[in-house]
Amino acid sequence: MNRQKAEKKQTEISVIGSGIAGITTAFHLGKKGYKVNLIDPTVNSKINNLTPKNGTQSSLGVLMGNIYKRSTGRAFSLRNKSMKLWKEWINQINYPGSNFLFEKPFIKLASSEKEYESMIELSKNKKEYGIELLDKDSLDFWNSIFETKLTGGLISHEDGRLNPIQLIKLLMHSLDQIKINKIEKNVIRIKKNSGSQNKSWRINLENNQSIDQDYIIICSALNTQKLLKPLGHEILLEPILGQVIELELENKNENWEKWPAILNYQSINFIHQHHNHMLIGATVERGTNPSLLYKQEMLKMNNTAPKWIAKAKIIHEWSGIRAKPINEPAPLLKHLEPGLLINTGHYRNGVLLAPACAEWIELKIEENNIN
Repeated sequence: MNRQKAEKKQTEISVIGSGIAGITTAFHLGKKGYKVNLIDPTVNSKINNLTPKNGTQSSLGVLMGNIYKRSTGRAFSLRNKSMKLWKEWINQINYPGSNFLFEKPFIKLASSEKEYESMIELSKNKKEYGIELLDKDSLDFWNSIFETKLTGGLISHEDGRLNPIQLIKLLMHSLDQIKINKIEKNVIRIKKNSGSQNKSWRINLENNQSIDQDYIIICSALNTQKLLKPLGHEILLEPILGQVIELELENKNENWEKWPAILNYQSINFIHQHHNHMLIGATVERGTNPSLLYKQEMLKMNNTAPKWIAKAKIIHEWSGIRAKPINEPAPLLKHLEPGLLINTGHYRNGVLLAPACAEWIELKIEENNIN
Protein backbone atom coordinates (compact mmCIF):
# COMPACT_ATOMS: atom_id res chain seq x y z
CA MET A 1 0.00 0.00 0.00
CA ASN A 2 2.82 2.40 0.90
CA ARG A 3 4.52 1.53 -2.37
CA GLN A 4 1.37 2.41 -4.31
CA LYS A 5 1.12 5.76 -2.52
CA ALA A 6 4.76 6.51 -3.29
CA GLU A 7 4.23 5.66 -6.97
CA LYS A 8 1.20 7.96 -7.16
CA LYS A 9 3.20 10.83 -5.66
CA GLN A 10 5.82 10.30 -8.34
CA THR A 11 3.24 10.12 -11.14
CA GLU A 12 2.88 13.59 -12.67
CA ILE A 13 -0.38 14.44 -14.38
CA SER A 14 -1.39 17.62 -16.17
CA VAL A 15 -5.04 18.48 -16.65
CA ILE A 16 -5.53 21.03 -19.43
CA GLY A 17 -8.62 23.22 -19.06
CA SER A 18 -10.25 24.60 -15.90
CA GLY A 19 -13.94 24.32 -16.65
CA ILE A 20 -15.97 21.99 -14.46
CA ALA A 21 -14.51 18.88 -16.19
CA GLY A 22 -10.93 20.00 -15.62
CA ILE A 23 -11.42 21.21 -12.06
CA THR A 24 -13.18 18.03 -10.94
CA THR A 25 -10.67 15.79 -12.70
CA ALA A 26 -7.81 17.58 -10.95
CA PHE A 27 -9.69 17.41 -7.63
CA HIS A 28 -10.38 13.67 -7.90
CA LEU A 29 -6.85 12.76 -8.99
CA GLY A 30 -5.37 14.96 -6.27
CA LYS A 31 -7.54 13.29 -3.63
CA LYS A 32 -6.27 9.93 -4.88
CA GLY A 33 -2.69 11.00 -4.20
CA TYR A 34 -1.39 11.96 -7.62
CA LYS A 35 0.83 14.97 -8.31
CA VAL A 36 -1.41 17.17 -10.46
CA ASN A 37 -1.06 20.35 -12.50
CA LEU A 38 -4.15 22.26 -13.63
CA ILE A 39 -3.27 24.34 -16.67
CA ASP A 40 -5.41 27.17 -18.02
CA PRO A 41 -4.64 30.85 -18.78
CA THR A 42 -7.65 31.86 -16.64
CA VAL A 43 -7.24 29.31 -13.83
CA ASN A 44 -6.59 31.98 -11.18
CA SER A 45 -9.08 34.53 -12.49
CA LYS A 46 -11.87 35.73 -10.26
CA ILE A 47 -15.12 33.88 -10.99
CA ASN A 48 -17.84 36.28 -12.07
CA ASN A 49 -21.17 34.83 -13.08
CA LEU A 50 -22.19 38.01 -14.92
CA THR A 51 -19.30 37.99 -17.40
CA PRO A 52 -18.43 34.31 -17.83
CA LYS A 53 -15.53 33.10 -19.93
CA ASN A 54 -16.64 29.52 -20.44
CA GLY A 55 -19.62 27.20 -20.57
CA THR A 56 -19.35 26.21 -16.92
CA GLN A 57 -19.81 29.75 -15.65
CA SER A 58 -22.89 30.22 -17.81
CA SER A 59 -24.39 26.99 -16.53
CA LEU A 60 -27.31 26.86 -14.13
CA GLY A 61 -25.91 23.72 -12.49
CA VAL A 62 -28.96 21.56 -13.20
CA LEU A 63 -28.68 17.90 -12.10
CA MET A 64 -31.16 15.76 -14.02
CA GLY A 65 -29.57 12.50 -12.98
CA ASN A 66 -32.54 10.34 -12.04
CA ILE A 67 -35.27 11.82 -14.22
CA TYR A 68 -33.81 10.11 -17.28
CA LYS A 69 -35.80 7.75 -19.45
CA ARG A 70 -33.24 4.93 -19.59
CA SER A 71 -32.19 2.56 -16.82
CA THR A 72 -29.25 0.96 -18.60
CA GLY A 73 -26.38 2.02 -20.86
CA ARG A 74 -23.44 4.40 -20.65
CA ALA A 75 -25.44 7.62 -20.22
CA PHE A 76 -27.50 6.13 -17.39
CA SER A 77 -24.41 4.71 -15.66
CA LEU A 78 -22.61 8.06 -15.75
CA ARG A 79 -25.66 9.83 -14.33
CA ASN A 80 -26.22 7.23 -11.64
CA LYS A 81 -22.60 7.24 -10.54
CA SER A 82 -22.39 11.03 -10.53
CA MET A 83 -25.47 11.48 -8.38
CA LYS A 84 -23.92 9.18 -5.76
CA LEU A 85 -20.52 10.85 -5.99
CA TRP A 86 -21.88 14.39 -5.71
CA LYS A 87 -23.32 13.56 -2.30
CA GLU A 88 -19.85 12.48 -1.15
CA TRP A 89 -18.05 15.35 -2.83
CA ILE A 90 -20.27 18.06 -1.38
CA ASN A 91 -19.28 16.86 2.11
CA GLN A 92 -15.61 16.86 1.10
CA ILE A 93 -15.51 20.38 -0.38
CA ASN A 94 -17.68 22.11 2.23
CA TYR A 95 -15.79 23.88 4.98
CA PRO A 96 -17.11 25.66 8.11
CA GLY A 97 -19.20 28.62 7.05
CA SER A 98 -19.59 27.67 3.39
CA ASN A 99 -23.00 25.96 3.84
CA PHE A 100 -23.07 24.71 0.26
CA LEU A 101 -26.16 22.63 -0.44
CA PHE A 102 -27.61 20.37 -3.09
CA GLU A 103 -30.82 22.24 -3.86
CA LYS A 104 -33.81 19.95 -4.40
CA PRO A 105 -36.30 19.00 -5.86
CA PHE A 106 -36.66 19.12 -9.65
CA ILE A 107 -40.05 19.49 -11.37
CA LYS A 108 -40.70 18.95 -15.07
CA LEU A 109 -43.99 20.07 -16.59
CA ALA A 110 -45.40 18.35 -19.67
CA SER A 111 -45.96 20.60 -22.68
CA SER A 112 -47.92 17.97 -24.65
CA GLU A 113 -50.01 14.82 -24.19
CA LYS A 114 -47.21 12.77 -25.74
CA GLU A 115 -44.67 14.10 -23.26
CA TYR A 116 -47.02 13.35 -20.36
CA GLU A 117 -47.48 9.77 -21.56
CA SER A 118 -43.70 9.35 -21.36
CA MET A 119 -43.77 10.81 -17.86
CA ILE A 120 -46.38 8.28 -16.73
CA GLU A 121 -44.16 5.46 -17.96
CA LEU A 122 -41.11 6.98 -16.30
CA SER A 123 -42.88 7.33 -12.95
CA LYS A 124 -43.78 3.63 -13.04
CA ASN A 125 -40.23 2.53 -13.87
CA LYS A 126 -38.35 4.85 -11.51
CA LYS A 127 -40.26 5.01 -8.26
CA GLU A 128 -37.15 3.82 -6.42
CA TYR A 129 -35.31 6.95 -7.64
CA GLY A 130 -37.77 9.30 -5.95
CA ILE A 131 -39.78 10.13 -9.07
CA GLU A 132 -43.55 10.52 -9.10
CA LEU A 133 -46.31 12.28 -10.98
CA LEU A 134 -47.49 15.66 -9.75
CA ASP A 135 -50.73 15.61 -7.80
CA LYS A 136 -53.75 17.78 -8.59
CA ASP A 137 -52.88 20.50 -6.06
CA SER A 138 -49.40 20.90 -7.58
CA LEU A 139 -50.83 21.06 -11.09
CA ASP A 140 -53.34 23.69 -10.00
CA PHE A 141 -50.48 25.72 -8.55
CA TRP A 142 -48.44 25.58 -11.79
CA ASN A 143 -51.54 26.32 -13.86
CA SER A 144 -51.96 29.52 -11.88
CA ILE A 145 -48.28 30.42 -12.25
CA PHE A 146 -48.12 29.85 -16.01
CA GLU A 147 -51.70 30.95 -16.70
CA THR A 148 -52.47 27.83 -18.68
CA LYS A 149 -54.00 24.35 -18.47
CA LEU A 150 -51.23 21.80 -18.01
CA THR A 151 -51.58 18.13 -18.88
CA GLY A 152 -49.36 16.96 -16.04
CA GLY A 153 -45.83 16.78 -14.73
CA LEU A 154 -43.19 14.93 -12.73
CA ILE A 155 -41.36 15.64 -9.51
CA SER A 156 -37.92 14.17 -8.85
CA HIS A 157 -37.09 14.42 -5.15
CA GLU A 158 -33.40 13.55 -5.65
CA ASP A 159 -32.63 15.77 -8.66
CA GLY A 160 -32.07 19.50 -8.45
CA ARG A 161 -29.27 22.01 -8.67
CA LEU A 162 -25.76 22.88 -7.55
CA ASN A 163 -25.05 26.61 -7.81
CA PRO A 164 -22.15 26.49 -10.30
CA ILE A 165 -20.40 29.67 -9.15
CA GLN A 166 -20.37 28.60 -5.49
CA LEU A 167 -19.39 25.09 -6.57
CA ILE A 168 -16.37 26.26 -8.56
CA LYS A 169 -15.21 28.50 -5.72
CA LEU A 170 -15.37 25.61 -3.26
CA LEU A 171 -13.62 23.24 -5.64
CA MET A 172 -10.85 25.78 -6.28
CA HIS A 173 -10.41 26.20 -2.52
CA SER A 174 -10.19 22.39 -2.21
CA LEU A 175 -7.54 22.28 -4.95
CA ASP A 176 -5.39 24.62 -2.85
CA GLN A 177 -5.93 22.44 0.22
CA ILE A 178 -4.69 19.30 -1.56
CA LYS A 179 -1.76 21.14 -3.18
CA ILE A 180 -2.84 21.06 -6.83
CA ASN A 181 -0.40 23.18 -8.83
CA LYS A 182 -2.26 25.79 -10.90
CA ILE A 183 -0.43 26.97 -14.01
CA GLU A 184 -1.89 30.14 -15.50
CA LYS A 185 -0.53 29.75 -19.03
CA ASN A 186 -1.62 28.82 -22.53
CA VAL A 187 -0.68 25.38 -23.82
CA ILE A 188 0.98 25.83 -27.20
CA ARG A 189 1.55 22.18 -28.03
CA ILE A 190 1.68 18.69 -26.58
CA LYS A 191 3.98 16.03 -27.96
CA LYS A 192 5.47 12.66 -27.18
CA ASN A 193 8.65 13.04 -25.21
CA SER A 194 11.73 11.61 -26.86
CA GLY A 195 14.19 13.44 -24.63
CA SER A 196 13.25 11.83 -21.32
CA GLN A 197 13.23 8.17 -20.45
CA ASN A 198 10.94 8.72 -17.48
CA LYS A 199 8.19 11.08 -18.65
CA SER A 200 6.16 10.14 -21.72
CA TRP A 201 4.82 13.58 -22.66
CA ARG A 202 6.02 17.16 -23.02
CA ILE A 203 3.76 20.18 -22.76
CA ASN A 204 5.03 23.35 -24.43
CA LEU A 205 3.68 26.43 -22.68
CA GLU A 206 3.81 30.07 -23.68
CA ASN A 207 7.04 32.05 -23.08
CA ASN A 208 9.11 29.04 -24.23
CA GLN A 209 8.42 27.07 -21.06
CA SER A 210 7.79 23.32 -21.00
CA ILE A 211 7.04 20.56 -18.54
CA ASP A 212 7.42 16.79 -18.83
CA GLN A 213 4.55 14.61 -17.61
CA ASP A 214 3.48 10.99 -17.25
CA TYR A 215 -0.13 11.75 -18.22
CA ILE A 216 -2.00 14.49 -20.01
CA ILE A 217 -5.77 14.84 -19.54
CA ILE A 218 -7.39 17.25 -22.01
CA CYS A 219 -10.55 18.91 -20.70
CA SER A 220 -10.41 22.05 -22.82
CA ALA A 221 -13.66 21.93 -24.83
CA LEU A 222 -13.20 23.29 -28.37
CA ASN A 223 -9.45 23.74 -27.85
CA THR A 224 -9.20 19.94 -27.70
CA GLN A 225 -9.20 19.75 -31.50
CA LYS A 226 -6.25 22.13 -31.90
CA LEU A 227 -4.13 20.24 -29.36
CA LEU A 228 -4.82 16.78 -30.76
CA LYS A 229 -4.71 17.33 -34.51
CA PRO A 230 -0.87 17.49 -34.72
CA LEU A 231 -0.81 14.07 -33.03
CA GLY A 232 -3.09 12.60 -35.68
CA HIS A 233 -6.24 12.45 -33.56
CA GLU A 234 -9.30 13.88 -35.30
CA ILE A 235 -11.81 14.96 -32.65
CA LEU A 236 -14.89 16.68 -34.08
CA LEU A 237 -16.65 19.21 -31.87
CA GLU A 238 -19.03 22.07 -32.56
CA PRO A 239 -19.80 25.13 -30.44
CA ILE A 240 -23.11 25.25 -28.60
CA LEU A 241 -24.21 28.30 -26.62
CA GLY A 242 -25.74 28.20 -23.19
CA GLN A 243 -27.78 31.31 -22.49
CA VAL A 244 -28.98 32.61 -19.13
CA ILE A 245 -31.26 35.59 -18.53
CA GLU A 246 -31.91 37.14 -15.12
CA LEU A 247 -35.30 38.79 -14.85
CA GLU A 248 -36.48 41.29 -12.30
CA LEU A 249 -40.18 40.64 -11.88
CA GLU A 250 -42.61 43.51 -11.55
CA ASN A 251 -43.98 42.18 -8.27
CA LYS A 252 -42.84 39.69 -5.68
CA ASN A 253 -45.28 36.78 -5.71
CA GLU A 254 -45.88 35.65 -2.13
CA ASN A 255 -47.50 32.45 -3.43
CA TRP A 256 -44.25 31.16 -4.92
CA GLU A 257 -43.03 29.41 -1.79
CA LYS A 258 -43.70 26.09 -3.57
CA TRP A 259 -41.16 26.88 -6.30
CA PRO A 260 -38.64 24.01 -6.48
CA ALA A 261 -34.89 24.24 -6.89
CA ILE A 262 -35.37 23.73 -10.62
CA LEU A 263 -38.46 23.90 -12.78
CA ASN A 264 -38.25 22.69 -16.38
CA TYR A 265 -40.99 23.58 -18.83
CA GLN A 266 -40.80 23.58 -22.64
CA SER A 267 -37.09 22.59 -22.32
CA ILE A 268 -36.38 25.82 -20.43
CA ASN A 269 -34.99 25.84 -16.88
CA PHE A 270 -36.49 28.29 -14.38
CA ILE A 271 -34.86 29.15 -11.04
CA HIS A 272 -36.71 31.48 -8.70
CA GLN A 273 -34.09 33.60 -6.97
CA HIS A 274 -34.46 35.70 -3.85
CA HIS A 275 -37.25 38.26 -3.75
CA ASN A 276 -38.50 38.96 -7.28
CA HIS A 277 -35.66 37.63 -9.43
CA MET A 278 -35.85 34.70 -11.85
CA LEU A 279 -33.13 32.92 -13.82
CA ILE A 280 -34.16 31.43 -17.16
CA GLY A 281 -31.77 29.36 -19.23
CA ALA A 282 -31.33 26.69 -21.89
CA THR A 283 -28.62 25.12 -24.05
CA VAL A 284 -29.84 24.51 -27.56
CA GLU A 285 -28.32 27.16 -29.81
CA ARG A 286 -25.52 26.43 -32.25
CA GLY A 287 -22.73 28.92 -32.82
CA THR A 288 -20.59 31.29 -30.77
CA ASN A 289 -22.71 34.45 -30.67
CA PRO A 290 -26.02 34.66 -28.79
CA SER A 291 -29.01 35.23 -31.01
CA LEU A 292 -31.49 37.97 -30.16
CA LEU A 293 -34.17 35.97 -31.97
CA TYR A 294 -33.52 32.89 -29.84
CA LYS A 295 -33.63 34.94 -26.64
CA GLN A 296 -36.97 36.44 -27.69
CA GLU A 297 -38.35 33.00 -28.56
CA MET A 298 -37.24 31.62 -25.20
CA LEU A 299 -38.99 34.45 -23.36
CA LYS A 300 -42.13 34.09 -25.45
CA MET A 301 -42.33 30.34 -24.68
CA ASN A 302 -44.05 29.48 -27.96
CA ASN A 303 -46.41 32.42 -27.41
CA THR A 304 -47.61 30.98 -24.09
CA ALA A 305 -45.50 33.11 -21.71
CA PRO A 306 -47.37 34.28 -18.60
CA LYS A 307 -47.83 37.99 -17.91
CA TRP A 308 -45.11 38.08 -15.24
CA ILE A 309 -42.48 37.19 -17.85
CA ALA A 310 -43.83 39.67 -20.39
CA LYS A 311 -43.74 42.46 -17.79
CA ALA A 312 -40.35 41.52 -16.31
CA LYS A 313 -37.20 43.56 -16.83
CA ILE A 314 -34.01 41.90 -18.08
CA ILE A 315 -31.30 42.97 -15.64
CA HIS A 316 -28.51 40.59 -16.69
CA GLU A 317 -27.87 38.16 -19.50
CA TRP A 318 -24.84 36.04 -20.22
CA SER A 319 -23.78 33.12 -22.36
CA GLY A 320 -20.97 30.61 -22.60
CA ILE A 321 -19.67 28.30 -25.28
CA ARG A 322 -19.81 24.55 -24.76
CA ALA A 323 -18.40 21.82 -27.00
CA LYS A 324 -20.73 19.24 -28.53
CA PRO A 325 -19.30 16.07 -30.13
CA ILE A 326 -20.17 15.56 -33.79
CA ASN A 327 -21.47 12.08 -34.64
CA GLU A 328 -20.54 10.75 -31.18
CA PRO A 329 -22.40 10.64 -27.87
CA ALA A 330 -21.51 13.23 -25.25
CA PRO A 331 -19.31 13.40 -23.28
CA LEU A 332 -16.11 12.27 -24.97
CA LEU A 333 -14.16 10.00 -22.65
CA LYS A 334 -11.25 8.41 -24.48
CA HIS A 335 -7.86 6.90 -23.76
CA LEU A 336 -6.26 7.91 -27.05
CA GLU A 337 -2.82 6.44 -26.44
CA PRO A 338 -0.64 5.60 -23.43
CA GLY A 339 -0.62 8.63 -21.15
CA LEU A 340 -3.06 10.71 -23.22
CA LEU A 341 -6.75 10.92 -22.29
CA ILE A 342 -9.64 13.29 -22.99
CA ASN A 343 -12.61 14.29 -20.87
CA THR A 344 -14.52 16.83 -22.94
CA GLY A 345 -17.63 17.46 -25.02
CA HIS A 346 -19.91 18.24 -22.04
CA TYR A 347 -22.29 20.49 -23.89
CA ARG A 348 -25.35 19.94 -21.68
CA ASN A 349 -24.50 17.93 -18.60
CA GLY A 350 -21.10 19.17 -17.54
CA VAL A 351 -21.89 19.77 -13.87
CA LEU A 352 -24.08 16.68 -13.61
CA LEU A 353 -21.58 14.21 -15.09
CA ALA A 354 -18.34 15.73 -13.77
CA PRO A 355 -17.70 13.29 -10.87
CA ALA A 356 -18.30 10.11 -12.89
CA CYS A 357 -16.11 11.40 -15.73
CA ALA A 358 -13.31 12.27 -13.31
CA GLU A 359 -13.56 8.80 -11.81
CA TRP A 360 -13.41 7.26 -15.31
CA ILE A 361 -10.14 9.08 -15.93
CA GLU A 362 -8.69 7.90 -12.62
CA LEU A 363 -9.68 4.29 -13.29
CA LYS A 364 -8.01 4.36 -16.72
CA ILE A 365 -4.80 5.64 -15.14
CA GLU A 366 -4.99 2.92 -12.48
CA GLU A 367 -5.50 0.26 -15.16
CA ASN A 368 -2.52 1.55 -17.12
CA ASN A 369 -0.29 1.61 -14.03
CA ILE A 370 -1.21 -1.99 -13.19
CA ASN A 371 -0.43 -3.13 -16.73
